[in-house]
Amino acid sequence: MFLQITGTGHGIGKELALRYASLGATVVCWDVNQESNEETVNEIKKTGTAAAYAYQCDVSNREHVFSVAERVKQEVGNVTILVNNAGIMPCHTFLDHTTDEIKRIFDINVLAHFWMLQAFLPSMIEKNHGHVVALSSLAGIGGIPNLVPYCASKFAVRGLMESISEELRTSTKGKSLIKFTTIYPYMVDTGLCKKPKIKFPSAMPLVSAGQAASRIIHAQRCNYREKSVPPYWLLGNVLLSLFIMCILLIFDIFFFQFIMNAFNIIQILLNILRVTLQVLYYICQSVYYNFFGLEEKNVNGEIVLITGAGHGIGKELAIQYACLGAKVVCLDINKQANEQTAKEIKEIGKDAYAYECNVTKREDVFAVAKRVKEEVGDVTILVNNAGIMPCHAFSDHMMLQAYLPSMMKRNYGHIVALSSIAGIVGFPNLVPYSATKHAVLGMMEALEDELHISNKGKSLIKFTTICPYMVDTGLCKKPKINKMLEIFLQLSSPKDAAAQIIKAQRQNIKIRSIPSFWFPLIKLIRILPENAQIAIKDFIDTGLEPG
Repeated sequence: MFLQITGTGHGIGKELALRYASLGATVVCWDVNQESNEETVNEIKKTGTAAAYAYQCDVSNREHVFSVAERVKQEVGNVTILVNNAGIMPCHTFLDHTTDEIKRIFDINVLAHFWMLQAFLPSMIEKNHGHVVALSSLAGIGGIPNLVPYCASKFAVRGLMESISEELRTSTKGKSLIKFTTIYPYMVDTGLCKKPKIKFPSAMPLVSAGQAASRIIHAQRCNYREKSVPPYWLLGNVLLSLFIMCILLIFDIFFFQFIMNAFNIIQILLNILRVTLQVLYYICQSVYYNFFGLEEKNVNGEIVLITGAGHGIGKELAIQYACLGAKVVCLDINKQANEQTAKEIKEIGKDAYAYECNVTKREDVFAVAKRVKEEVGDVTILVNNAGIMPCHAFSDHMMLQAYLPSMMKRNYGHIVALSSIAGIVGFPNLVPYSATKHAVLGMMEALEDELHISNKGKSLIKFTTICPYMVDTGLCKKPKINKMLEIFLQLSSPKDAAAQIIKAQRQNIKIRSIPSFWFPLIKLIRILPENAQIAIKDFIDTGLEPG
């Protein structure tokens, strides 16, 4: 068994290397820090239990990854277990993250996974044997303030692993024997968590690197698809979507934390009671709104900025917002198409402004933002719509850093981001796209929580994430639709999608799929056992053909 681990110079990576070696595995250690990496290998060699090899590699550099991977193949052999562990976690408020820092987070935490998979997965596919383990985080399941880019990157890892696993399963008609395991650790005492904030430290202590490594190895050897560290976190997250996490936490307290003193138990129970009452209230509120609908707020006079307004959903959003009396600012890289949208709006007697902008370039984004402020005013509704397959991971971050400060200053505004159904569940043939759309979901959740906490619940800035099924904009080149379920799986028109997006924004809905049944359906399916989920996916049988 040839095992490859990234980030083995310290922390979880080092513990994984030592423990896998104690099980007799040949361990290939990668780290950008050659000195600490060789120390790990020397410790393994001293035990005499297994062979170990040290390679210096910057996993964020694709050329370096492929060069070192070729050396590993020639000098050691084909890797059969790949553990993508390396990662960084800068912790600041969202607006304090620099562009270079955000790019570095994604380079190491996300793109490195792509390069490692592209380097080592082909030999696994050729032999139809292997196992890929990726370290995401609990921040890849739920948003955490002051870690917005990190959360987005870890959501992306979850999307990547789910998509690549599904792609191999469907492309081999269920015959692939390559396993995938995604790990979601709670805070681990490796030095990355500089200032951990823990409300109940006796109930939720930091996990040691050794404990985390043991759990990861157990999950890999048992072929678990997903596992949190500690293991109850992932289960808790699933049950939270059905509003019964409180029961599970009470069980956890009495069963696992019986040695806690009485005062702490009473304090926790009182807090759980308060949260339970809040949850019951919001359940009743949600049921009421589902039956009687939410009032749609007025957007007349609002300044709405829409990216990708030259065609498709973006164009329809611009026209429909204009018809509701909003001042519409159209951004698109295609100047001609963008100006055509603005012209059509002006022809119906409404206000529209067209700006050419490449949203992937920070300088362009901030230069245009300055012009918009001077020529139109402060944007109050920002719609991050622009996207391609594959989608750029950083444009939403830059748009937010350009337009969010004025909203925060006035404590007023609304952010709308277009994710995708592929941002909730992995799709074959859309692995990078699915990863970026998972990232959008994580970014929006983390940023909303950050503003809520930093303003002590007084932030009036709203967030809406939209997850459309396939929309007939031209992006879906070869849609795959189950004929038996065709009535439920039709492509949405851009006009209909835009109308539903505007309605969700005006109703302050936090997350909405298009059609609306997809989001609760996927949440419900995720509770089921893995094989049951696969059976339902095979039955629905929808997505995109490769092309």
